[in-house]
Amino acid sequence: MPRSQDHELHAPGLKRMKRHNGRIDLYWVADEDLVKKGYQPKTIRILGLDWNLETDRVEIAARCRHYQAEMLEWASGGDTPANPHGHGTIAWVCTAFETDEDSPYHEKRPDTQRFYSQWIKSIVKTVGQRPIASVIGRDIRRWRVQWQEMHGERAARACIQTLRRCIKYGAGDLGNPACKTLAAMLEEMEFPITKGRKVRATYDLVQAFRPKAHESGRASIALAVTLQFDLGLRQKDVIGEWVRAGDGSREGIMDGEWRWQWGLTWDQIDQNWILKKPTSKSNGNEIAEHDLKLYPDTMAELSKVPSHRRIGPVLIDEGSGKPYRARHFRDLFRRIADDAGWPKGVWNMDSRAGSVSEAFEAGADPADVMKHATHRQISTTMGYNRGAVVQSARVAELRVAKRQKKEKGE
Repeated sequence: MPRSQDHELHAPGLKRMKRHNGRIDLYWVADEDLVKKGYQPKTIRILGLDWNLETDRVEIAARCRHYQAEMLEWASGGDTPANPHGHGTIAWVCTAFETDEDSPYHEKRPDTQRFYSQWIKSIVKTVGQRPIASVIGRDIRRWRVQWQEMHGERAARACIQTLRRCIKYGAGDLGNPACKTLAAMLEEMEFPITKGRKVRATYDLVQAFRPKAHESGRASIALAVTLQFDLGLRQKDVIGEWVRAGDGSREGIMDGEWRWQWGLTWDQIDQNWILKKPTSKSNGNEIAEHDLKLYPDTMAELSKVPSHRRIGPVLIDEGSGKPYRARHFRDLFRRIADDAGWPKGVWNMDSRAGSVSEAFEAGADPADVMKHATHRQISTTMGYNRGAVVQSARVAELRVAKRQKKEKGE
């Protein structure tokens, strides 16, 4: 056998198990002494390859050499404290994605990082010790059901989305063969689509909310909800968010090591009451532009802010004198909403859907509504449109009117 071919078929740790039905199962098995010292996984089953096929034997040997190299790296102390999990496990690749210095995780917006970290924690807790190489499609489907039972339908979708992202990192950036196989499998798999929210805030609910907010001494929250409903802005683009500075600088509005960002500021409203606000969802690439003079309710709330206070953040927590923390804002909003008679199932985020839905009900052109909501695709805008009955009724009226004209010979 030529030297190059001998290398190709060098498969350290390979074990072949012949079953009663003649099937041969393939495993890579870790060194017993290293397992006793804590190395994981002990074994990795090699699926989808046949030792009787020459092309498969080359791939099987390559995988074994890769698993062997990972084990030896661990034995030499190559594993870092940031990722104590066994090489080749689900927990290992998820933690690598979250903690590796060169991971694209660190390029994501803070809320996206929080999204991934939240669901990585759940994935690691439930299936983290599972060797990646042993995972097959039915395992993923069973995990999705498990996550749905634990956290709900939306959370199960989030776990699948996060798992896909971590495995993709392991396949590409880490070059892990098992991740490459699983990434291809996940790419082909389809799962039930999560049902979108069907509720919305209405103008009547917003009208009931404002006086209750003022009665509770929270004029800022009355203004926030009005801005969201009238302009279709996201909560973050109104009240902003607090993130750890991380770079050691003290620029911007600071609270200890926390920096405020993305919230609406007075310099984004010019002397003619034209608002131009970079949106957080687009990382500032999309600009929400509105003539505030066309919205009487918004102007009424803004006019209540004293002129000497019209500098810096538009929304200030009356209690702290600083921009709102998201959790505190959410708690105060819910308390006022309950007092104003909002249904429990209608959240602050539904003000944006109410804005879009009201626009469609008024007969606005879809392209104009898309621009109003700073969406790039009309399909996204339609996902916020929850005024089906009113709009279908308008279609019915137009159709019946046309029939009546035809009957009259007009």
